[in-house]
Amino acid sequence: MPLMTSPIDGAPMRQITRYGIEFDVCPTTGGVWLDKGELEKLITLVKEETLQESGGGRRHRHDDDDDYDDDRGRNRHGGGRRSRLADLFDF
Repeated sequence: MPLMTSPIDGAPMRQITRYGIEFDVCPTTGGVWLDKGELEKLITLVKEETLQESGGGRRHRHDDDDDYDDDRGRNRHGGGRRSRLADLFDF
């Protein structure tokens, strides 16, 4: 028997853990609940992701490559690099 039921419709909740953050998810409505302390972990993850994307807070200048910012984080075939944040909520 599941530990929690959805406050929306009473369905049994699924527990999903990603990057050390535990989510309780209602399988019928898609509602997401976090336990105590999990929001702080999520905020920390977002801050780390933002710092990585910005190069640690330093701006890079490449005079010989005007498209540097546009190409950063993409592979050479045009596909995007998937962030941890996007992966978190892909249930």
